[in-house]
Amino acid sequence: MRRVLLARGMGASPGSATGAIVFRSEDAVAFAAEGKPVILVRIETTVEDVPGMKAATGIVTTRGGITGDAAIVARSLGKACIASCSQLRVDYVEGTMTVWSSSDDEEDIVLKQGDVVTIDGSKGEIWQGDA
Repeated sequence: MRRVLLARGMGASPGSATGAIVFRSEDAVAFAAEGKPVILVRIETTVEDVPGMKAATGIVTTRGGITGDAAIVARSLGKACIASCSQLRVDYVEGTMTVWSSSDDEEDIVLKQGDVVTIDGSKGEIWQGDA
């Protein structure tokens, strides 16, 4: 399978992680309890997200930076993290993450909860599937 680079953000905590996308801390905890690796995707994180951040193998936020809450918590937990990934639109109600196309020639990519991505917290890259 061809590797597909979905988006780039700011590498906020080094390392790589692969897992199913989840959008709520509670879902990250539930999936992890079943032994499933997850990537917690949030617009931004709050203190209520810490249990999910602990359970997740990696964290992605659309806002923030290397000194933001998600980045600091991820580094303290030794988790890969990408912050300020503005190419993503997170819809909590629909349970989707849309990767906005940078070209009129390409379609936006819509991923739903449970779809697998791989993140590289050093380079700030999000790849589709198990890269």
